[in-house]
Amino acid sequence: MPTPISSNTVVSTTTNTVKSASPHADLAHLLDAEFWRKFGLEALGTAGHVALIIILYIIVRAASRRLISRVIVPIVMRTEQADGVHAARLRTLAGLLNSVTAYLLTFVFGVMLLRAFDLDPVPLLTTASVAGLAVGFGAQKLVKDVISGFFILLENQYAVGDYVTIGTVTGVVEDVGMRTTRVRDDVGKLYMISNGDITQVCNQSRGAVSGFIEVGIAAATDIAAATAVVDKAGKDLVEKHPDLDFVNAPLVMGIGAMDATKITLRVTCATRNPLRLLDAQIALRSLLHEELVTAGIALA
Repeated sequence: MPTPISSNTVVSTTTNTVKSASPHADLAHLLDAEFWRKFGLEALGTAGHVALIIILYIIVRAASRRLISRVIVPIVMRTEQADGVHAARLRTLAGLLNSVTAYLLTFVFGVMLLRAFDLDPVPLLTTASVAGLAVGFGAQKLVKDVISGFFILLENQYAVGDYVTIGTVTGVVEDVGMRTTRVRDDVGKLYMISNGDITQVCNQSRGAVSGFIEVGIAAATDIAAATAVVDKAGKDLVEKHPDLDFVNAPLVMGIGAMDATKITLRVTCATRNPLRLLDAQIALRSLLHEELVTAGIALA
């Protein structure tokens, strides 16, 4: 005879089945209002449910920002033994991660808010997909901007803090987002440039930059004596202003121009920091004027 199944066995099996399926059921209904009623929150109603979702969003958003800035970025920096260039790129990547995380969290918690009002998001998403086909051609520019932004970061064209020239804009990169790049120029104007419109970039922070100044002296001046004064002034400037980060001491390259009234000497000026090139040129002009006048060399 077959062994009869006792009632205790049936109850035990049913209980085990419910327990094993419970975590999956809770996970499936995490975005449903019924899930929160299990914790005695049914008295809060829809308004309380919405308030709870908003508070949870703020907490998760703050935690994600702290995780990226305090954990992920330091770990990567220690792994790569980041120097100044790598650190700037990591700051750029951190900004992009925060931007992407914000979009994802907004979408997820938006669905939760719809569920809080007993609205099924599936038909809305279907409608949005149909409407998306209608505006797809108009969204091509947006897609182009986002894809271009990822390639800018992937190819490491520039990073936050770099001094760049993009089109007609020259300045310091303040932020690189999914769609736009923000550049602040030398006079403080902030430019927001669409990543898809960036076709050529001149990054002046990836190595030393050099310039020159021209010094006009009287045509009858002893060129060798004037050259010696200028070279000595350049060496003194490097010692007095190490903050200008000169590559080498400014020296006379030679005669840039000459006519019957004056001779123009071209003087090199190279610095490792492109943001200090203008300061270095101004300091060099001031010192050369002082030294040449002291030496009795007439300026023209």
